[in-house]
Amino acid sequence: QFEGHAPPGGENEWSDEDSDDDHTSRQTRHSLSADNEGGHQSRSNTMKKSMNRFTPYVKSGAEDFILGKDKEQIADADTITIVCPNNIDLCWQPNQIITVEITEPIKKQKFKGMKSFMSYHITPSTTNLTVERRYKQFDWFHDRLTEKFPCFIIPPLPEKAVVGKYQQTFIEFRREKLELWLNRIGRHPIISHCNVTNHFLKCHEEKNWKEGKRKAEADKTARSGFFMTVKCDGPLPDPLSSERYVASFSTFSKKMENTLDKLVKQNEDYANKMTGGIKHMYSKYGQIYKELGELYDTGPLNGSKPVNVAIIGTGRCYQEISEVYENQPRFDAHILSESVREYQGMLGSVPDMLHVHKGAAQKVKDYTQREGEKDAEEEANVLQRYSTISAAVMSEINHFHTDRNKDFNVMMRSFLENQISFHKTILQKLEHSLSQYPDPSCLE
Repeated sequence: QFEGHAPPGGENEWSDEDSDDDHTSRQTRHSLSADNEGGHQSRSNTMKKSMNRFTPYVKSGAEDFILGKDKEQIADADTITIVCPNNIDLCWQPNQIITVEITEPIKKQKFKGMKSFMSYHITPSTTNLTVERRYKQFDWFHDRLTEKFPCFIIPPLPEKAVVGKYQQTFIEFRREKLELWLNRIGRHPIISHCNVTNHFLKCHEEKNWKEGKRKAEADKTARSGFFMTVKCDGPLPDPLSSERYVASFSTFSKKMENTLDKLVKQNEDYANKMTGGIKHMYSKYGQIYKELGELYDTGPLNGSKPVNVAIIGTGRCYQEISEVYENQPRFDAHILSESVREYQGMLGSVPDMLHVHKGAAQKVKDYTQREGEKDAEEEANVLQRYSTISAAVMSEINHFHTDRNKDFNVMMRSFLENQISFHKTILQKLEHSLSQYPDPSCLE
């Protein structure tokens, strides 16, 4: 075996025939500029967005499931369990969290240097063994997850770059975002332990990769098959309560998206002022105080030397404070915005999930309100299958809320800790400058 490296005598193609540059997925891409002074990039709209939103219900296979058209036998190993630990909230059965580290991005070539691509070293906590993956393999993995789990909130991948993709700043940015993405996948109790995730994180040999790739693309537990795997360890939700619950989340997600947009814009405004107007104001103050102290130093001393030196020191203090203001957004606003953008990306996947549930609800209504003779047993089965879809959607919503609660706790604590540190730094500099002035009684 080889640890994700190309086998002797061949490039590390891993059955992906087209290059990263030529690859076109079903999702549109937005460019990310890597040319920004100070190493901070323009990172708005850096997540891939689905451009095909008009048939999520049809693509999901939910209709076939509701109507009982899917007769596939599901193995016990493929069963996905929903639990209700507090007898109120449905949630996915807990599972071991997988953490992932991505290191050593390497630029590689094929076709005698005509094509180039970046290869990433991935080490999951489950094996501590390293595999190599290209971005296009991440893209393939993402596509498989969206097909396999039609009512899950699959976080989008970071965008491809149109220019500057081999610049070190962009390479590190991409590495960080891919690592963040994989760790988000690793925290999902179902996605983290599914077959395609295991294949992506663990497969080393090219032959095994190709076999696993073909199996994943022919997975019978994807789309409608996914709903066949879902089993609820308890009573299923009734149609009315599930519709209300999902409608409530629809309203919540829209308001959350709007509020996060405001937060990102406010952070941008804050950063612009900190690195622009406020910084320049303190810098000008510093220059003026410095000139004032130097001017006084040219006049008759009469014991004024300590005061003159202190005034010059205040000038230096304000110059230093201007630099503190300039650097601060990198430690709070930019970090917070990057975390928020991850959630903006996930919220972009919510409409597809909601459309699946809405389409299923409409199909049930159409079925139960149809004219003609009705089969009471089949109607009960249709309602039960709809409740299974509802239980899956509600479990995914609750998983989103659980993660959101934990993540925003960490995000806001980090933001406030850095704000406190920022203000303490300024306070310490001002106190030091103040301490350089002699006591007034000494000048009498």
